[in-house]
Amino acid sequence: MRILCTGMSGFMAGRFFQYLAREQPEVQVYGFDRAYGQDVRNQRSVEEAVKGMDVVFHFAALTHIDSSIAEPEPFMDTNVNGTLNLLQACTKRGVKLVQISSSEIYGSLTQAEYEAGMKQDESFRLNPQSPYAASKVAQDVMCTAWHHTYGTDVRVLRPFNQWGPGQDIRKMIPKFFQQVMEGKPITVYGEGQSTRDWVWVDDFVEAVWKSVELPPGCVVNVATGVSYSVLEVIERIQKLVGKWSQVVLVHHTDEREGYVKHLRGDGSQIQSLLGWQPKMNLEEGLERLYEWIQTNGAVCYRGGEGSIHSKPTPQTKVLLDDTYPRGTLGMGKIFVPTPPVPLGVACTPNLGSAS
Repeated sequence: MRILCTGMSGFMAGRFFQYLAREQPEVQVYGFDRAYGQDVRNQRSVEEAVKGMDVVFHFAALTHIDSSIAEPEPFMDTNVNGTLNLLQACTKRGVKLVQISSSEIYGSLTQAEYEAGMKQDESFRLNPQSPYAASKVAQDVMCTAWHHTYGTDVRVLRPFNQWGPGQDIRKMIPKFFQQVMEGKPITVYGEGQSTRDWVWVDDFVEAVWKSVELPPGCVVNVATGVSYSVLEVIERIQKLVGKWSQVVLVHHTDEREGYVKHLRGDGSQIQSLLGWQPKMNLEEGLERLYEWIQTNGAVCYRGGEGSIHSKPTPQTKVLLDDTYPRGTLGMGKIFVPTPPVPLGVACTPNLGSAS
């Protein structure tokens, strides 16, 4: 099988590649990324990349909510127009497409809904609170429309908050780890009572691979159904690290641009259709992540938008000096476009321990 992954230098696609290398070594993985000089906004480039593929996994997106509020145009251009180009190319070539969406499209549960134990299923109202979330809604609606209008073989995954080794330092859990480990005050917006449904990234990428089996046009959440407040996460990190940083509540208000207070997903549909269930809970995941941080010597290294890379290990440094058109990375093969690109660019996805 030949698959194309957009956004290959990002957090999710990087872990997906590691999963495939470990669990599906016979799969040929082709990367499509700005690091390779490619851009989903370039229709011709997208059409050439899709040619000859069996499945396209569309991870590429600008993702940072605050950045989308400050400058929404690039988010619409990349996330919406890039998806349009992929839909057109996959429709033309008869290629399967897996669209990676976001739980941000739902907006927040109301306080009453949250206290009543409600979970956001696939039919929950769409209430985007930021330009980023609006761009993801547009992607989802386009995928559904292209399936119904043109018969495009597309399915949509709506993951709740993914987390794990190698994530962007601007994201909540790696940021909290960094602040606690360095003994710095922890900045929290509001009262720290906002909640998230945390999906371990390796559980998520397993769902991504299984999603190929979903019927065309299907939309599913990837969620645990359990949510934790910001203060609960901080308390667990502090206890794990053994340091107790001061928690600074900013403005003592929950009113913040783009802010979503409560997210808790209903993952029953993907469990019913594919038999997928999350394996990692928050406590075990925090222990695993802390071990990874200690092994790799750093929390994360910030790369481009949406991508954070682990600190290179001695083994990877040898590879970073080479260039190649096709080569071996980790435990499997990744095929990169010609002309050859530096392996250090191609292998930016999370080169630390996969554990």
